[in-house]
Amino acid sequence: MSDASMPQLQRTMSDADCLAEAERIQRLLAEQAARHDRETSLPDEGFEAMARSPLNTALLEGASWLTFGRIVSILSRGSASFGTLWLMHQGSGLAFLALPEPALVASFNDRFRQGAWFGNALSEPTSGNMFLMPHQEARRAEGGWRLSGAKRFVSGSERASYLLTNAVCDGQPAFFLIDKDDSIRVEDVWDTLGMRATRSQLLHFQDTLLPESRRLRLDPSQPNPIALGLPWISIGIAEAALAFAISYARERKLPPENRAIAEMQWVQFSVAEMSLRLEAARALAMRAAIATDQREPDFPVLQMQAKVVANEAAVAITTAAMELAGGSGYMRSHPIERYLRDAMSGPLMAWSPAVIRDFLGKALLGLQPPPQA
Repeated sequence: MSDASMPQLQRTMSDADCLAEAERIQRLLAEQAARHDRETSLPDEGFEAMARSPLNTALLEGASWLTFGRIVSILSRGSASFGTLWLMHQGSGLAFLALPEPALVASFNDRFRQGAWFGNALSEPTSGNMFLMPHQEARRAEGGWRLSGAKRFVSGSERASYLLTNAVCDGQPAFFLIDKDDSIRVEDVWDTLGMRATRSQLLHFQDTLLPESRRLRLDPSQPNPIALGLPWISIGIAEAALAFAISYARERKLPPENRAIAEMQWVQFSVAEMSLRLEAARALAMRAAIATDQREPDFPVLQMQAKVVANEAAVAITTAAMELAGGSGYMRSHPIERYLRDAMSGPLMAWSPAVIRDFLGKALLGLQPPPQA
């Protein structure tokens, strides 16, 4: 996303207003999150609320990256699946700013503001974490390129009208913003441990046109919503898990004294440890977001570090909260089992902690250039 191409508009909402609006939508999401998880269904109430909400265009209208990250965490606290869906929509949809023709940018700006949904179709079945380096080759055709292949983990693909996708064109990775037309078939494969309401299906491209006019001129030095937002999904899950643990510890009483388990020292220590992990993850994510707002040269490194710390904090906190709840937490009548399953997805999303550690370790040891804006 280029600062130069970003429309210069007067903000219609303050940061406080944005966060209050996110809390409102979060409550709607939380009411139906268990049902969507059980049914593996898309959270339609989230789509409908966001289509009418000024949050959907907050970045376009000048919201800070820090505020954006906090919005993602609040939404994810209500439904990690919807937090993920919205983040992918934002990262894919705002790619229209990198289209070459001003008239096309204006057209997509209108569609985005009217509530059109965008999907991220970058990951290939054999690409692993290297989703920015496609292997599938497109062939030259009239008006652009033709792609036959598959993209996986396309969150909300059944809802999306447009897709951000990529292919190898004349030996080089190229990125396009395309219509999800009849040449693209959705295969229903989404039966997963967690993040079940994202319905991140497998898409088959059958001689799909990648128009040259829709080829993106991406600036790698500019921030990307997905890279910034991924840590905040895990933070939202961790926040929900800690809130559950505190509430459960206060309410759960054991015989014969009928005393709340909150009075037990091991429970106090456990909750304290959860809080420490959460605050550390939140502090690093905030540091990364502020560095992104200020365009500090190391903001990409900080975003990667924030993802690792937040992913691992969410898994540790949800696991500890499950242990605190015991057998009751294992039941679907409590949300902690869903939080735990959703938290496990964070370390699997690209880039994974293992890939990030390898990348950063080599950079710190001078074996490769450090990532910089």
